[in-house]
Amino acid sequence: MNITINSEGELRLNQTVQQKWNGKSSDILQLSRFAGQEMMCIQKSDEEPDIYELYYCGFMVGHFKSMEDAKIHAPAFAKEVLEKMISMIED
Repeated sequence: MNITINSEGELRLNQTVQQKWNGKSSDILQLSRFAGQEMMCIQKSDEEPDIYELYYCGFMVGHFKSMEDAKIHAPAFAKEVLEKMISMIED
């Protein structure tokens, strides 16, 4: 197979900054891109403001004690999600 990046992929992978967190509220919600896909780091709820969760490609992981802790774990989470998605493909 000769796989190439199309225009959408070019934008998602090469023209958009990867693994840089952005958002107006650094203690409630931050967004970043991993492998061209958006990841969200968000405060769990108003009732549990000290717990943070990561969301990526339809998967989530939670119970981080701070926004920074969640961000530290984000690359490993992205890799695990992508590996899980690969394992879901049948030959």
